[in-house]
Amino acid sequence: MARPRKTSPNAPKPLDRLDDCRSVASPSRQITLWPDRLEETAEGALVRRIAIEAVEEVRLSVEPSGIGAKDPAQIICRVSAGDRTISFSSLRSTGILKWENQADRFALFLREVHGALKDREDVAYVEGAPLAAKLKAFLPALGVGIAGMVLAGWAFTAGQIVIGLIGLVLAVTGGYSAWIFRPLGEKPYDPAKFG
Repeated sequence: MARPRKTSPNAPKPLDRLDDCRSVASPSRQITLWPDRLEETAEGALVRRIAIEAVEEVRLSVEPSGIGAKDPAQIICRVSAGDRTISFSSLRSTGILKWENQADRFALFLREVHGALKDREDVAYVEGAPLAAKLKAFLPALGVGIAGMVLAGWAFTAGQIVIGLIGLVLAVTGGYSAWIFRPLGEKPYDPAKFG
């Protein structure tokens, strides 16, 4: 029978942990902040590790929530070093169409991440989603808006008032959503506000 390993009292302890799950189809992940690194694990296996010394960018963005979430948007943080990125969110999937708002826990973890990076002057702190994420929200909304305008135009021309009104609703909804999620330029933010 194997004996349990004793951990050294001097062994480093994690500064903080955050559970994260992006969808019911993806495994639950745990993001752990250590004094010298940030780690992402899924089902106990290491997925990604980024040394604090290697972090190049911290990006905060507001993006659409998953289907079924009560909140229309979520905050996502992406910590990047080269081609490696660890991301975590203010919403966590807990089942099919079930989401847990963990904004308070997310804010505490985010504060710890910024605290671990406070002595690093070469880290870029960026506000705004990456272009690919912006386009995933903007293009479908724009498509719905245009399709609604085309449907309304056709329906009113053909004398189909009800279908025309449905088209107008689609046009306004799609247009408004496209406006909300339009790709805007990135801007830096002050990490001291999380201190």
